[in-house]
Amino acid sequence: MSIQQRVQPVSTEDQMASDVKVSRDGQKGDDSASLVYNIIDGQPVVLPSSANFPVVSARTDEVVHYGQTVTAALAARAVDVAATTFRSYRGTPVHERRRMLLCAAELFEQKADAMGVIQMQETSCDEAWARFTAMQTSTFCREVAGAVSAAVVGDIQPSYFGYTHLVFKEPVGPILLIPPWNAAVVLCVRGIANALAAGCTVVLKASELCPATHQLVARTFHEAGFPPGAVNVIMADRPAAAVVTETVIAHPALRKVEFIGSSAVGKMIGMLAARYLKPVFMELGDQSPAIVLDDADLEQAARLVAHGATFHHGQVCFSTERIIVQKAVRQEFCSLLAAAIDRLAPKWMAVTKGHAERAKAVVDDAVTRGAHFVYGSSELGGPAMLAPSILVDVDPSSLMSNGEAFAPTAFLVEVDTEEEAVEEANSRVGGLSAAVFTRSQERGLRLARELEFGMVQVNNSTIFAEPSGAATNFKGSGWGSNNGKYGIENFLYCKSVSLVPCENKKPTNS
Repeated sequence: MSIQQRVQPVSTEDQMASDVKVSRDGQKGDDSASLVYNIIDGQPVVLPSSANFPVVSARTDEVVHYGQTVTAALAARAVDVAATTFRSYRGTPVHERRRMLLCAAELFEQKADAMGVIQMQETSCDEAWARFTAMQTSTFCREVAGAVSAAVVGDIQPSYFGYTHLVFKEPVGPILLIPPWNAAVVLCVRGIANALAAGCTVVLKASELCPATHQLVARTFHEAGFPPGAVNVIMADRPAAAVVTETVIAHPALRKVEFIGSSAVGKMIGMLAARYLKPVFMELGDQSPAIVLDDADLEQAARLVAHGATFHHGQVCFSTERIIVQKAVRQEFCSLLAAAIDRLAPKWMAVTKGHAERAKAVVDDAVTRGAHFVYGSSELGGPAMLAPSILVDVDPSSLMSNGEAFAPTAFLVEVDTEEEAVEEANSRVGGLSAAVFTRSQERGLRLARELEFGMVQVNNSTIFAEPSGAATNFKGSGWGSNNGKYGIENFLYCKSVSLVPCENKKPTNS
């Protein structure tokens, strides 16, 4: 039985009343569509209908519901509430934070189907992706809950002067979280869970493409027992996003920013943060390479590369976009790769028509500059569905060679030696995830150490990540590490305290 068969659509009154704060009052456009509110201090904020913006399904080309663009004043109020809540929440014992995170994990498990439906309706992802990411939420919450004690523990350091020297791990304070739409549930949950585990509070700027999904995540943390002001939800349509974002970053009480998204937007966020001297934790794009060596299990490599290149319409920040193959096995591997993509029969969609059209333009640009298809085409199989493709002879000046395609496409580079493979893999700006396929664990580990990436998978897809491991953003792919204790540490700072004895231990009479 599918998710859709088990769960009522997102617009039904009973589900929305319990899961997503909505209204049917004053919206513009389709009167049957629901309205998704901003939430500050646990309360829905009702704005005039002029603030409404539509969330449109690429699959049906219909309005799913409407979000509301927050005003700059309300965005500042969200930070005020987060700051006020932080003053009390920061003292919450670790075991109590852990209990609430484990409660959230149970709730996310119970809501997995409902979250899957909302995510599918807003972002047009398929059921496999919706189910996979929704089920991962409980895993991440449990992993963070299990790691919180290790992450926040301080230590005692030796003193040069004979004093007592203590180092504490302290929460940084209110943070701004800007999660993406492409893994709408899991990346939002991960960011909030890390911050709450550290003792921080959150202003969540929901994506304008999936506001109901992100709002439901926040409300689930409230339901788990976290204070209402610990997670505040604001949203803005694209024209207002820059003003709202700057308002929050500029706020004196805001202490850190986590952004997950494109490198182009990441640069703008980085410049804003620099202007106001706010540290930034970023997970940006990549052109993740998969290296197929001459001793690889070619069937395994083809299956995992096909999956990594096409899954979710290639809309994953570490999708396989470059395939680096040793000459001796290229022909056989290409045949196996084509067969593997055929077996997948991908039917994934882009989040909007515009995203699909931009992806097509990247492929067409490569072909115009001399690239050839070894599989697929640049045809649009629907209004927001680009055909999967593998290209060769991609010109170094092409869009595909110089940036993330974010599409179900990859290009193949032939090399003679493993040294050339490593050089090609390291030649791009990004450094998020890479894969190496070889039957030799020793060879795989040796190359992994030479690759300039935060994650390296030996005999696995570039889109794999261990919930307990360090998902590190390196080079042009961002800063900081996620998952397990590594994600919590992003929201802590080290405070040194020196205890010096009084010279006169007896109190002096005044």
